[in-house]
Amino acid sequence: MPELCRICNTRRARRHCPGIGGDICSICCGDQREVNISCPLDCEYLREARLHEKSVPIDPKSLPNQDVRLTEQFLQDHEELVYFCSFTIADAALRTPAAVDVDLQNALDALIRTHRTLDSGLVYETRPGDRVAASIQELFERSLAEFQKARGSEQGLAPYRDAELIGALVFLQRSALTYTNGRPKGRAYIDFLRVRLRIENAPGTGSVAGSLLVS
Repeated sequence: MPELCRICNTRRARRHCPGIGGDICSICCGDQREVNISCPLDCEYLREARLHEKSVPIDPKSLPNQDVRLTEQFLQDHEELVYFCSFTIADAALRTPAAVDVDLQNALDALIRTHRTLDSGLVYETRPGDRVAASIQELFERSLAEFQKARGSEQGLAPYRDAELIGALVFLQRSALTYTNGRPKGRAYIDFLRVRLRIENAPGTGSVAGSLLVS
């Protein structure tokens, strides 16, 4: 008798699902992928699905922090900072158990709010309402402090200003809206950054602050 899908228990199992540790049918794989199943980023079926995912159209009027104007010149002039923020926020998400794209977005929102407050001359830290996003924010801030210190000690440069950090973080916030697939357990944006920046998908790789300095 053919083995039945571990999810629907109706259709014949066609493929092994590392997310549940059992065999499932192709329909449940497609329907439950990153919805009720936390898919490992190296799953062959998830990798294949990534190739066919389409970004959701975004209304420019709905973008957050619309008063922050981003230009190609800003991104070129702050390439080091944008790279650092991109690498570090993705690395922090990968190091945080159960983190998904929504958690990364919530961490970015809290970071932007915090640095907006600092830029205004006040000292007040905004924290996300959930522990996963808060963990991502904490890891990012720790690496940021090391990065700013390394710029001074190794290159003799002044720390990046809060206004510059806000620009880099808003850029990431907007790109996250482009690459997120909207699934509850989706990690499409985290995965995009991981692959694009060649981040090792494993904890314990140490501080990245010094290695990200552009000479």
